[in-house]
Amino acid sequence: MYIDQVGDRTLADCSVLIVDDQGSSRLVLKTLLEEIVECYSVSSGKEAIEYCKNNKPDLILMDVSMPEMDGHQTTRLLRQKQSCENIPVIFVTSSSTEEEESRCWDSGCVDFVVKPVNACTLRNRVKSHLQHKLRSDFLEKLIYIDKLTGAYNRHYLDDYLPRLVKDSERNATPLSLIIFDVDHFKLFNDMYGHLEGDSCLWKVSKTITDALLRPMDKLVRIGGEEFLVMLPNTDLEGAKAVAERLLETVYNLNVPHTSSEYERVTLSAGLAIKTANDGKTIDFVMLEADKNLYAAKTSGRNCLVAPSLSVINKTKNDAFSSDAQEQC
Repeated sequence: MYIDQVGDRTLADCSVLIVDDQGSSRLVLKTLLEEIVECYSVSSGKEAIEYCKNNKPDLILMDVSMPEMDGHQTTRLLRQKQSCENIPVIFVTSSSTEEEESRCWDSGCVDFVVKPVNACTLRNRVKSHLQHKLRSDFLEKLIYIDKLTGAYNRHYLDDYLPRLVKDSERNATPLSLIIFDVDHFKLFNDMYGHLEGDSCLWKVSKTITDALLRPMDKLVRIGGEEFLVMLPNTDLEGAKAVAERLLETVYNLNVPHTSSEYERVTLSAGLAIKTANDGKTIDFVMLEADKNLYAAKTSGRNCLVAPSLSVINKTKNDAFSSDAQEQC
């Protein structure tokens, strides 16, 4: 028996990525599943990896025999990526030998189906694994999501950040951290009340989350009105661009705040970055970001302070755009 809904998601909300170099095979699989879930398809392992960089399917149906990069190689590469390691993979294989079964399990699949595909078997196995995925996601949400804002919480940070650091060191890629703080939030609560304060934090959190463009970029509420954005594989200039865009987006919400010099809710931000072989611990990088946040708040607020960058600030009459920046 299958339950159609777990938490606020249903089977119909799930997406399946079909990876097969044969167009006819992709069409058959899509036809069998499209009444159950949303289906997307690509024709190679390389395209699958590119797709998963910007999208996160709930399940992947992976053909084993493909040119250039077969299903085993593709799955192993996906398992090495932080944002993809928990996506379940079902192999579609033309071989049912014990040796092939062992290769499939060793590569990290959760199941496999044998060609020619039996329609009933395929649908039920997909349903079963999606149900398990929905339950896992729901439990993760209960553990890792801040109930007030919908952002990730400190438990998530404690588990996720050390893994990001390891990935950054292994791949020799930069890891950027941005700490945000809602300006004059105590005054906002005093003026409008705590219910409006809670609503303000929810709006800020949702706005920042919606403005993050990559699945790997995460927003964490680290306490009170303070948030952290983690940007893996992002250099200083890239992180600066993201931070300025997030400040602009919140500014443009135009949430009234008469106790602020900007007469609306704004953010201050501190940026720090960890690069390969820089010798910094992640605690030191967090401290750097926090110090830069303090510098932003003492430099007029509604601005960003980052390594080797001037403070950028706005007056209450300025439109928040790159053309309106003033150096403090």
